[in-house]
Amino acid sequence: MIDPSSLLSDKTLIETLILSSSTPVGEAEIAARLGYSPDVRRLVGELNDDYEGRGISIVEVSNGRWAARTRPECSDLCRAFANRLLKMSRAGYETLAVIALLQPVTRGEMERVRGVSLSPGTLEVLIYAGFVRLGPRRSTPGNPMTFMTTDHFLLHFNFSSLESLPGRGEMAAAGLLSAERGLSIGGLAAPSSADPDA
Repeated sequence: MIDPSSLLSDKTLIETLILSSSTPVGEAEIAARLGYSPDVRRLVGELNDDYEGRGISIVEVSNGRWAARTRPECSDLCRAFANRLLKMSRAGYETLAVIALLQPVTRGEMERVRGVSLSPGTLEVLIYAGFVRLGPRRSTPGNPMTFMTTDHFLLHFNFSSLESLPGRGEMAAAGLLSAERGLSIGGLAAPSSADPDA
């Protein structure tokens, strides 16, 4: 019996694997499925050339993994179909930004950077959403737990890797870093004992 995949081009096989997967597909997974290692980056470039003027493209997400995405100019058209299962507060987004930029980071460090105490549940919501995971314990007195972002965070916010997040230089140039507080989310000065936005 002839293997149907032997009759298809590498480009078609890679397109099929990426478009049919519910999660981003890495080069190792493609090689394992096909039994050899095609030049995925070149073939994805060719696919995107084929998709020029169409509503989708294949993008690199989550550290060298590939996924199909609607083009940004089509986002408003598709927004109505998006699942909105979780509504996060401003405090949640600010906390997530601190974790993403300073990870691995402890709860105390997050509170110092934001200038407010974390409300109960803020970290739990981020973990439940799949954006944050537990990191290694810090080897300091008390061995506090650290927190880090997940691959789902990169995928959801369309970052190819943590290196594609803005660096401290870019943050300082945008006025989001200060010598006194470190990271100042949105340029807010907010020393307070409670977190009203959570």
